[in-house]
Amino acid sequence: MQQKKIDDNLLLELHKQGLNQKQIAERLGVSNVAIHKRLRHLCPPPLPESFEALTEPQKKFAIEVAKGETATNAALKSYEVTSRESAKVIGSNLMKHPQIREAVEDLMHEEGLTKRYRIRRLKQHVDSPDGFISLKALDMSFKLDGTYKEKEEEYEEIIFIPSKGVSQDPVTGKTMPIPDTAIMIRRRN
Repeated sequence: MQQKKIDDNLLLELHKQGLNQKQIAERLGVSNVAIHKRLRHLCPPPLPESFEALTEPQKKFAIEVAKGETATNAALKSYEVTSRESAKVIGSNLMKHPQIREAVEDLMHEEGLTKRYRIRRLKQHVDSPDGFISLKALDMSFKLDGTYKEKEEEYEEIIFIPSKGVSQDPVTGKTMPIPDTAIMIRRRN
């Protein structure tokens, strides 16, 4: 089945004249859904003010997160990364950025997904008779309120300090370079 092509200029003109989507659909001989989708594509809603201070990749990242992507997947779509691990680190760091969190919140609020609404919906799932759904919702609520704290990771780092000198072997009298110094440092995230 071949789709009817909508003349974008005519669509926008009819829309400017004040016709509603149903009237435009009847006039152009297409469905209301087709008009709705085309108008959403041609006239996207303006971005919230919180987006003004963000770079283009940060804006794209915030939009992807608001759509429901994980921070890692949003970073993969928004930034030129070489690996999934890089995207994971970038996504995690970006989600700690207060302006990005505000932008995501603003987008969700515009779509009616306020905190209050999400909490009510989460409560409905916690009270679900299905044990799996209930446990999953409880797990999500613990993540949202910070009950799960980030696990501190301890790692070791070895730093090599190159030497610049030479020494003389007391037995043989040969000149030898002084070996590099290695220092082990333990750190916590």
